[in-house]
Amino acid sequence: MSEKSGHTEKIIYDFNTASNLEVYMVNLKDWYRVTSREFRAYNGARRINGEIYTGPVYLYNTNKRANKSTYESHKLAGYKWVSISRGGN
Repeated sequence: MSEKSGHTEKIIYDFNTASNLEVYMVNLKDWYRVTSREFRAYNGARRINGEIYTGPVYLYNTNKRANKSTYESHKLAGYKWVSISRGGN
């Protein structure tokens, strides 16, 4: 048998994950619901059940705290999304 690899660490949540979790999208000028994983990594305005949340920001999908000044505002900290286009089809 081989050992598990990848994301084997249990993610820490400093808030009730069953709450109404929202982030403020600047380009859309409104609040939008997100998953708890996205909420904890969002480097921008966040609120839980309508109340502003000022807790820590974590790197996406890890338990490492993010330095807010290092990552771009109003984006997920540590999330590396790359667009892949389909050529010709």
